Amino acid sequence: MKGYELLYIVGTQFTDQEIADIQGKINTLLEEAGAKVLKSENLGKLKLAYPIKKIRHGSYILTYFDAEPSTVKDLNRRLALREEMLRHTLLERPVGALEHKFELTSYVAPLSEEAKPEREMKRPAVKTFKKAEPLLPSPPPASASEPAMSMEELDQKLDKILEGDIAENI
Repeated sequence: MKGYELLYIVGTQFTDQEIADIQGKINTLLEEAGAKVLKSENLGKLKLAYPIKKIRHGSYILTYFDAEPSTVKDLNRRLALREEMLRHTLLERPVGALEHKFELTSYVAPLSEEAKPEREMKRPAVKTFKKAEPLLPSPPPASASEPAMSMEELDQKLDKILEGDIAENI
């Protein structure tokens, strides 16, 4: 027998007593398939990251059990057919998982108003950086000693450039 863990979500349309009954039915389903349930705990109700079947909150239940690897595929299929489950995942149990205590926290979208206070607390102190050197040298500033070019002179210079070969003027 190998160790497995099952995490499933039950919608909040069920009362706490109904959720406990569903948990019992799932444990019975596992035992009927030849599994030995070691631990089953309700981790609490949380807001889901996205609605599932138009339900926004769910109760998370974590169950540890031992079973034969040959029965797991059938078990997974039978669990998927349960209407009261919104989602489930069935994985091999990591070593030492039974001793761990889990605490779930609600999902908060990173750019939402709920996350704003948390982002402000985590924001690092503002660092100052030296101004980056430009990739191309900037043109020399026009000095006050050079006379400003009139529009006529500018037009003549432009006409001269456009009449001649462009390669000559570069």
